[in-house]
Amino acid sequence: MKPQIVVWLVRDTCRVSDNPALIKANAIAKSADAVLVPLVCLEPRRWADQQFGLARAGEHWCRFRAESIRALRDALIEMGSDLWVSAEEPVYAVNRALDQYSIKAVVTDQPLASEERLETARLEAEGFHCDLVSTDDLFRFEQLPFELDELPATFSKFRKVVEKKPGLTPDKPVIQPELVGCVEQPWPDPVEWIDALDYAMSDQIEVPTEGGETAAMTHWQAYLDAKALSHYKVTRNAFCGPMQSSHLSAWLAHGCLSARTVWWDTLDYEAREGANESTYWLRFELLWREFFRWYSRANDWTLFRRRGPNDIDISGDQNSRRFETWKSGNTGCDIVDAAMRELNQTGWMSNRARQLVASHLIYESNLDWRLGAAYFESQLVDYDVASNWGNWAYIAGVGPDPRGGRIFNLNDQADRYDPDHVYRRRWLT
Repeated sequence: MKPQIVVWLVRDTCRVSDNPALIKANAIAKSADAVLVPLVCLEPRRWADQQFGLARAGEHWCRFRAESIRALRDALIEMGSDLWVSAEEPVYAVNRALDQYSIKAVVTDQPLASEERLETARLEAEGFHCDLVSTDDLFRFEQLPFELDELPATFSKFRKVVEKKPGLTPDKPVIQPELVGCVEQPWPDPVEWIDALDYAMSDQIEVPTEGGETAAMTHWQAYLDAKALSHYKVTRNAFCGPMQSSHLSAWLAHGCLSARTVWWDTLDYEAREGANESTYWLRFELLWREFFRWYSRANDWTLFRRRGPNDIDISGDQNSRRFETWKSGNTGCDIVDAAMRELNQTGWMSNRARQLVASHLIYESNLDWRLGAAYFESQLVDYDVASNWGNWAYIAGVGPDPRGGRIFNLNDQADRYDPDHVYRRRWLT
């Protein structure tokens, strides 16, 4: 008789702390007298595929993801478990495991977009029982005060509904129990897994971001210890500065840090240091992230079409010359060029800069907004499908913006947030 296993399919959650999917998989394994098998797949769609001629995963993202996976494996080994790594899509990897093991269940996080949903559907079509868990959301689906097809159309409406519902708060972070062993991986580690580790972090990046749960918690604790949270709202729009914003996005995007942990840590901080608009504003930004996660699920594939979820016909072509000028940082608009050069060299760009370069691509360069979203996907170390595509659709006016798009006065924005030209001098000279 084949040994019975429960597969925890790691998608974008590279941590062991406050990981409901891992906890659920471990509990099922215990109740079934089975063995827990954590599995991560380096799927072709992320590591090899292209869209609009652009890589789906650039070197900055691959470097961070490889570091995060290695850190996760180390943490699991310390807990008496291990991590299977496959270069195949989940359905093929799980099917190959059937040669040696009997699979009781596959536990993974709730699909965030259409590709993840189809991955889950393919597993279920093969007869595998998939247990889906809200792992990186603030709220579980059953906590939401509306059905998914009744999701408020804008963030403002979403926030008001969520904040006004009595007793609606994210679950408190939970401690991971002892894991139920592991078994030998039925295939060798893929070459892609080894090669990805060769990428080096850019020496130009202002805030070094190494993948993994320990690095995430170290950075977050340093940010809290510096009391930077107390001025977050005032400084968050700055183009540079190591403590001007939280710089948590990469760790959140790769699941090295739980959004619920950040939420509750800010409340603990307020109890110690006092609350103000800035300490609340980080939770406000987490709610934005949360909104886009549910917005992505509600709109599925329409988030990625030219007309967007709102089915609006807008201008913009795919002219290769203008696109090359934009993505290389040679538009002649100094704030846009500085931001694009920072992105290309480091994989990072501030939130304010992202809005400005998006405005330029859509309204100044008259390009298809999806080119910008795809380029961000190929370059950002903190790429997150829901936040990235949701924000681009928002700026383009085909998403959840009640104004029908956001056009920025780029010179005014540059003078306001980079008055001394510190940021522009750094990247343009």
